Amino acid sequence: MGSYTTNDSNNNKIWDSPFFIMMVLALGVFMTGIDAYIFIPALPTLIKDLNTSYEMVSWTLTVLMLFMTAIMPLAGKLSDMFGRKKLYIVGVATFIIGSFTASFSWDIYSLIFSMAIQGIGAGIVLPSALSTMNDAAPEDQRGKTMGVLMATSSLAMIIGPNIGGFLIQNFGWRTIFYVNIPIGILAILFATKFRESHGEKNPHIDYLGSLLLIGTIATMLLALVRVQTISLTNITVFPLFMVSIALFISLILYEKRVPEPILDIPLLKKGKILSLNIAILLTGLGTFTAFTYVPSFAQLVLNMNVQNSGILLTPLSITLLIMGILGGVLIDKFGSKCMLLLGSPILSLGLFSMAYFVKDSISLSIALILIGIGMGFTFSAFQVLMLSFMPKDEEGTGVGILNTFKGVGGTIGPLAGSFFLGAALSGAITFSHAFSKLFMFGTVVSVIAIILLIVVVVMDRNNESVGNVSKS
Repeated sequence: MGSYTTNDSNNNKIWDSPFFIMMVLALGVFMTGIDAYIFIPALPTLIKDLNTSYEMVSWTLTVLMLFMTAIMPLAGKLSDMFGRKKLYIVGVATFIIGSFTASFSWDIYSLIFSMAIQGIGAGIVLPSALSTMNDAAPEDQRGKTMGVLMATSSLAMIIGPNIGGFLIQNFGWRTIFYVNIPIGILAILFATKFRESHGEKNPHIDYLGSLLLIGTIATMLLALVRVQTISLTNITVFPLFMVSIALFISLILYEKRVPEPILDIPLLKKGKILSLNIAILLTGLGTFTAFTYVPSFAQLVLNMNVQNSGILLTPLSITLLIMGILGGVLIDKFGSKCMLLLGSPILSLGLFSMAYFVKDSISLSIALILIGIGMGFTFSAFQVLMLSFMPKDEEGTGVGILNTFKGVGGTIGPLAGSFFLGAALSGAITFSHAFSKLFMFGTVVSVIAIILLIVVVVMDRNNESVGNVSKS
């Protein structure tokens, strides 16, 4: 894959700069990131307007995350095959279509269908945007630009619920989907200024492998979502796990036989790449287990009201925004491996503090700030390090797989948390004890992630670099 430039040969044009490319890509990442957060305040209104239940409404966000996670490995591979620009524009356009149809939803089923379209679009945007940014940025600025790109998700987390609440209260829930449309159109118009990266001359799409991969991820995630509210032995849950396992085995056997597989099995079997992906899965599992239930912890243990318990996530969001950018700058100076080994222990310390030292809103805010620092330092470092491990023509594939592992961890997290809270609801333990166990579980899996990251560093010790993010 060649360097990522633009259509105009005049290098003085503003759209020739990595900064311009970063801002255009940030529009797409922000658009997909804000959707879930701007949508959250609408859930109670949807139950009334669409004459449905909370369980059905919750499927809107579940389907969004499920399709986004399942499509990312395929999207990353396609960006390597056909070029970053095409996939980025296709992803943004797909998301716009989903937003437009969602605004005209006449019942909960049509809304869920539209959210699935949005999920597909979001799953295409992220790997193509991250690999594009890696191509465009100078080696000594990749951490900084990646940090800004990843920080846009934190910005969406901060302003999304506020914009959503204002629009819903004053103009109706359908208007929250209109926000994405002008942002997406701008992103597409500006992205046309990019020169397409060189894909494969005669691309071959592994159709069967793609279907097996998407089916494996989708059925597994769907089973995990279902088992949160339904017994594992239920006929709609256990078979899903069995189907997922069967599809996964079929995928591995099939991919070993095809000349151009959707998954490069020998590459993924490399110790440092596999360890890095499992590490981000465990990191996502630990963090999502924790902050998904922060408002519930504040209400049930710290005796805070609903409004104040929601505001408590603000320190985490702001810290993520600031430290995401700072972490990117530090990656350029010290390398991505160094930042992972620094940020991950801080994240674990924050989770451990949640388990044993949080007694009021102030100590909770301090613990969340520690978690935000850890996440901010590691978010971009995971992406940069994965890109450095991948061959140039498979960078999109690598980013897609990495973020799929992250998404799986984020999906399992709330499930793990519900296990501990279920024990409290049954009266077996107190809520205080349940949350302590929940946060300690997050701590343990994050510590395992640190061990895996140390393994990655040891395996990659011959590729040491300070400040050169293309190596570390």
